[in-house]
Amino acid sequence: MLVLLLGWLGYYALHSVLATNWLKTAVAARWPGWSAYYRLGYNGVAVVLFGLLMAYQQQLPARPLWRGHPGFTVTGWALLLGGAVVGLLALRSYNLAEFGGLGYLRRGGMPASTTLSTHGLNAWVRHPLYSGLLLVLGGYVLVAPTLPRLIFALCSALYVLVGARLEEHKLLAHFGTAYARYQTQVPMLLPRLARRRP
Repeated sequence: MLVLLLGWLGYYALHSVLATNWLKTAVAARWPGWSAYYRLGYNGVAVVLFGLLMAYQQQLPARPLWRGHPGFTVTGWALLLGGAVVGLLALRSYNLAEFGGLGYLRRGGMPASTTLSTHGLNAWVRHPLYSGLLLVLGGYVLVAPTLPRLIFALCSALYVLVGARLEEHKLLAHFGTAYARYQTQVPMLLPRLARRRP
C-alpha cells in the first residue's frame, strides 16, 4: 500500500508542477514551436499516468475496512451521482476546447482572452468542479470501503485542497481586484446556505 500512496502523491505533485506558469514559460522559451502542444501533452500525461495507477490499484487486495451497511451504500451512490452532476454542470462554465488543449493548438500556443465567470455554479462556489470531485471521492469510498480506495480518495482530496489554493494565486494574478472581490463574496468549495451575489 506504501507504493500506492507514494504513487498517488507523486502523480498529484507532478500534475501540479506541470500546471505551473513558470514551467509553461520555460518550455515555451526553450521550444517555442511546441508551446501550442503543451496543454495537450499535459492532459495526455495525466490520463496515461492516472490509468496506470488505477490499473495497479485494482490489482491490490481489496478487503472491506468495515462491514457494509445499506445506509453507507445508498449515501455513497448519492454522493457519486450528485458529484457527477455538479461536475458536469460546472464544465458548462468552461471552454472545453481550452480545457482539453485544442484551443491553444488553434491559436499557436497563445492563451485565450478570458473573462471572470461568476454565473451558474460559480455564483455558489469559486471552484465547483473541485466541489463535485470531493463529493465523488466521498461516494467512491462509501460504496466500497477498501484501503486502496481510501488512499486514492485521501490523496485526491489533498490535491484538490492544495490545487484550489494554487489556482487561487493564478486567478488573483490574472483578474486582480475583480477576483479579490469575488473571493470575499463567494466561498471556495462549500456553498453558504444564504447566497450573496458576486
